[in-house]
Amino acid sequence: MALTKAIEGFLAAEDAVPRGTAPVPGTGKIHVDEIAAKIALFYEKVRNIIDYQDEHLLRKRTILRVLKRRLLLAPGGQIAEQLIKDIIRSGHLPNDAVSETVIPEAQKIVDGARSLARAGLEEEWVFAMAGNAIEEKLFPPREETALFDLAFQTIKPNLVLSGSTLKPEEETLAFSIALQRALFRVDEDRLTYRLFKSLYPNWDALSGEDSKRIASEVPGVRIRMRRLMEARETHALLELCNRYNAAFFLIGDIARGTGDAALRRKIFEDQVELGAAVERAYGERFLKEKSRLNRLAWLSVISFFISKIAIAIAIEIPIERYLIKSDFSALNTFLNIIFPPLLMGAIVGAIKMPGGSNLDLAIAEVRRIVLAEEERVYRVTVPKKRGIVSGAIIYGSYLATFGISFWFLIRLLQGLSFNIANIVVFILFTSLVAAAGVKIQNRAKELSFAPEEATVGGFVLDLFAMPLVTLGQWIIAGLAQFNVLVIAINLIIELPFQFLIEFLENFREFIRHKKGEIR
Repeated sequence: MALTKAIEGFLAAEDAVPRGTAPVPGTGKIHVDEIAAKIALFYEKVRNIIDYQDEHLLRKRTILRVLKRRLLLAPGGQIAEQLIKDIIRSGHLPNDAVSETVIPEAQKIVDGARSLARAGLEEEWVFAMAGNAIEEKLFPPREETALFDLAFQTIKPNLVLSGSTLKPEEETLAFSIALQRALFRVDEDRLTYRLFKSLYPNWDALSGEDSKRIASEVPGVRIRMRRLMEARETHALLELCNRYNAAFFLIGDIARGTGDAALRRKIFEDQVELGAAVERAYGERFLKEKSRLNRLAWLSVISFFISKIAIAIAIEIPIERYLIKSDFSALNTFLNIIFPPLLMGAIVGAIKMPGGSNLDLAIAEVRRIVLAEEERVYRVTVPKKRGIVSGAIIYGSYLATFGISFWFLIRLLQGLSFNIANIVVFILFTSLVAAAGVKIQNRAKELSFAPEEATVGGFVLDLFAMPLVTLGQWIIAGLAQFNVLVIAINLIIELPFQFLIEFLENFREFIRHKKGEIR
């Protein structure tokens, strides 16, 4: 059967994606000491538990952390080689597989960022952009780009957006933002970098007056980007993209799981073969997502748990003893420590992956995307902007639920003889777990093709749980900017540890040379 133009372009792009690492003739490979790399990898795993992030953000966070450390140690020097070696040691790149040709390319990015910083742009933002650029240089998003283009070419030509106040080019950009968030959970830094790169493709090769010109234009670009990210149109389009993203995930899985280009095309052209392939891909992704959700849940809990113990020792106990002059309660402290993991266990236990009928819906949706049988129309109606009165009523009601929920919770804890310090810490970590739990529940729905059923019980639960979830989101956002425990690790542990790793690598190289001199 005939394929859509979008899937034809996707298959062509997939055929062009290199499979495996092809050697570059006449170039060396970057090598790090194996023992030093194992020690560094162990440290990285422990650190990721303490400062746990989503899997798709771990690599970027590592690159940004390494970049900042190297810039601190060598503000104006050549740092690209050591930066890439640090990334290899962290386990994000294989040893003896990365060509040395990437070193000058990465250094060019660093130098371009330094030029923009000297021209007056905010250093934190500039080097965040540089970190994104280095990640895309070391890990080219070819498969991601192919899947994005497939989804864009499938939906955008058939998209009917009603109630929008944006200009046509802004609607296209808003759709691009929504699609990247739905497919790849791209954060604000990455979205901003991609817009920045599209506007200034040679930003890392400029200096002097050109850097000053870009520095004067970027603040306006950032404001425009943030407005689009927060626009009603973008949120409405995100709901649409979330409704269909699972179908594109499955198409990507089928393509990546089939190495032969001719066989790949045969599968997509045959309805029976395609249905069987979707069933296989669905089963594999189902198990993978379930395992990933469990891992996300418990690593989040462990991260919170470690932080909870640290706060209990450093803050809660001293406040009880010296500030409010209260007797220390081992039972209350134990309940404070153990309740968040128990709550997460209950949340994980309540998560249900999509039922059996969902597979039939998945097969039908993939076939509609792949086969050029009939034209699809994707309709989105942008919610009207609330008036001042209706907005005040809605937000006032939401604030009232905050007051009622926290009042009941505080009264309950007071009934259990919790003092002020116990209550604050309890609410803090219960909110963190609640926010993480909602994120996990939303991830569990990513494979679902059926619309969510509304229930009275679910609404009542949301009504009283959302204040905790909202507070948890605020706390997580704040911790991302200022996590005392992570700052302490960076200053007290990480910097000396990295010096030790480099010393170990150099010392082992010295011993190896000495041993080789013996004849």
